[in-house]
Amino acid sequence: MADTESVRLSVPGKVILMGEHAAVYGRPAVVAAVDLRLEVEACVGSGGGGLEGGCVLLDLPDLGLEEEHSWMETEAFANRARRRWRAFQAGEGSFRTSRDRSALVRIAVGEGLASLAPAASARLRERTLELRLRSAIPVGAGLGSSAAAAVGVVAAVRAVAGGVGLPGPSELATIEAAAIEVERRQHGFPSGIDSGAVLRGGVLFVRGGERELRFDELPRPGWLRNGLSIVDSGTPGQTTGAVVTTVRKRYEEDPDGVTEVLGRIGAAAEALRRALVSDRETEASAAIRAGHRSLVDLGVVPGAIAERVARVEASGGAAKISGAGALEGESAGALICMLGGRDSGTIVGLSDLAPVDAPIGADGLRFED
Repeated sequence: MADTESVRLSVPGKVILMGEHAAVYGRPAVVAAVDLRLEVEACVGSGGGGLEGGCVLLDLPDLGLEEEHSWMETEAFANRARRRWRAFQAGEGSFRTSRDRSALVRIAVGEGLASLAPAASARLRERTLELRLRSAIPVGAGLGSSAAAAVGVVAAVRAVAGGVGLPGPSELATIEAAAIEVERRQHGFPSGIDSGAVLRGGVLFVRGGERELRFDELPRPGWLRNGLSIVDSGTPGQTTGAVVTTVRKRYEEDPDGVTEVLGRIGAAAEALRRALVSDRETEASAAIRAGHRSLVDLGVVPGAIAERVARVEASGGAAKISGAGALEGESAGALICMLGGRDSGTIVGLSDLAPVDAPIGADGLRFED
């Protein structure tokens, strides 16, 4: 490897058009990458970081953070997060994430390092890794900010450790596997859809296979690009991990009732897939209305958001949350809306919310150099 290796890459956000929560339990989903991108710049150079000879330098201007960590500290941090998650998986404690503001990035560096072959890992630990992240993806809006960071950091770590080059299918699969581990530390039991969608890009129909998710490309009719709006209702009062964990508890307490609701969400995802394939906008609107009603029944749409959606439907439109939603409060992250070509600013229930300029069907992981 040369004295210095560097890479610049970007990862899109995502919007779940249908299937949130239900996908965790094996139902299908429709998801799209959106052209709000997180950019990662990574560089490795010679030593200079203490006993190990290298360190990790983080530049996170969106968070106002600049940090330096030894490789030993970075690995220990990721290992502690892994142990906490495994205890939660085994039912030995409640789900909790680190309150450290740089936690996700540090965990992603650790998981990226763990994904390397031993020789490549050892070489990287002897060097200094500099990482800089800038993101246009709103945090906490259900638009995939954590998935983009997980994929972007893991991909960057592996690229500078192994030499920069366009990744093939095997490398993309390795990045995806490491990124889902990062997502588990952040959300508990993620479906894998977010990281898979931002990695691949496009508009995708997602379903469970025997061992892994299957992502199939879907058409992008004009009404999807021009008639679907995204608005931000504000950061939910509960984290994605907290909402996902609550749904799991409800499932354990009432498996038959929750299974019935999850089945309806899965059916709405199938209906939306058919609407995209057959280019039928009215059927897509009907699927979104059905999905919204099911998410209300699941308990992840706060009353204030349900009232907003009711006003949208009264005006002839359709809307639903996109992402985990919330258990209570005035906000639930991103809402997707089909308004028949009208501006969201003219619709009662949406006019006071900020529109999100996020073109549908963006490229996935992209190496910019």
